[in-house]
Amino acid sequence: MKELSLTKGRHEIKSVFTGKVIEKSIFGHAVEDVLDIEKHMEVAREAMFYEQPYYDEIVVYVTGLTPLFQAVFAAWLDVRCGPPWTLDMPRGTLTFAHYNRETDSYVLVDALTGKTRQKPVPANADNK
Repeated sequence: MKELSLTKGRHEIKSVFTGKVIEKSIFGHAVEDVLDIEKHMEVAREAMFYEQPYYDEIVVYVTGLTPLFQAVFAAWLDVRCGPPWTLDMPRGTLTFAHYNRETDSYVLVDALTGKTRQKPVPANADNK
């Protein structure tokens, strides 16, 4: 599993799985041209998929900046579903960890189904 924060330095983010501080971020502390979604998709693709090893399970701790959030989701779909575009379900899962101020914890939500999770379920969990 790969855990990333959306942006660097907005908050100290600790893994809901290990309790360790999340060190890697998709985007830096400062972002130029926030509405350049295509550019942000390239950055998101690189952070999620161009660094080996490749992970099927990716958890992104969401800290704001909606256009960056959109770019991450679009980049994940682009790599997992096309091009060429297919109606097959994407490989792997993308989980967004949304901070809940009331509980001072993160709520894990599957990006495609919207279902809340306790933790990401490995894609091959049924094979065990």
